[in-house]
Amino acid sequence: MSPLPDIAHWWAIEAMIASYNHVYHSVFGTTYKTLGAIGVSDYGSAPISSFQLEFLALDDNPDAVANAIRQFPVNHCEFVLDVFHESPSVPGLKARYDDLGYEFVRTGPILGLELPIPVRGDTSFVKAVETAEQVGFANKSLALEGEKIPIETLGDVRVQNFYAEVDGQAAGWAQLVTVYPGTGYVNQLHVLEKYRGHKVGSALVERTHLECDRRGLGRMVLVSSDMAMGLYRRLGYRPLAYFTVFRPKETS
Repeated sequence: MSPLPDIAHWWAIEAMIASYNHVYHSVFGTTYKTLGAIGVSDYGSAPISSFQLEFLALDDNPDAVANAIRQFPVNHCEFVLDVFHESPSVPGLKARYDDLGYEFVRTGPILGLELPIPVRGDTSFVKAVETAEQVGFANKSLALEGEKIPIETLGDVRVQNFYAEVDGQAAGWAQLVTVYPGTGYVNQLHVLEKYRGHKVGSALVERTHLECDRRGLGRMVLVSSDMAMGLYRRLGYRPLAYFTVFRPKETS
């Protein structure tokens, strides 16, 4: 087995990987497996991204990672590679993967928060989704912006969906995944455009904190969109680790 990268909060990376792969498997039937220096998420034809395969570097050695990918039957599928690190930037990382035939896409943080933490706002208008009727009610308005609460997760004890009800409709939703021990993972957060700037997003996230408190979980992890980064920062989230995304260079 390959040695894991020397990252203080490697648990946060494991929580992220386990959480989003659990949801994708439940909803779309995707698969995840580890093969030595890499983890492999196979999304098949699921409408998740523009690529079918996502490789995750589980070894600090770029040569070992690249070699493991070469041995995998890619079969002309589009794919990306996520490389994890402890600091925002790693000297020589881009150049090393460039030499191995990969081009840089982006770098982002994995955020975390220790619980419990006082809830500062009103969360009474945030509802936990327990029934198919609630899913249908929420999705009527969420669908206007291409969002929906997946009915496939209803009844999954490791996935809890929430929606914020404002003006008689769902103004946004959040998804909490609790598959990794002691840790909650916010897999989805979306607020309808007309309700942004009215603390709906904060209420949804704080409601996930309350649910984690109820379950006795002491940590939160998430990957934020650029739009939501300020919200999470205000709620106390801080970077625990980073990931850099690469893709294979196009060949002529």
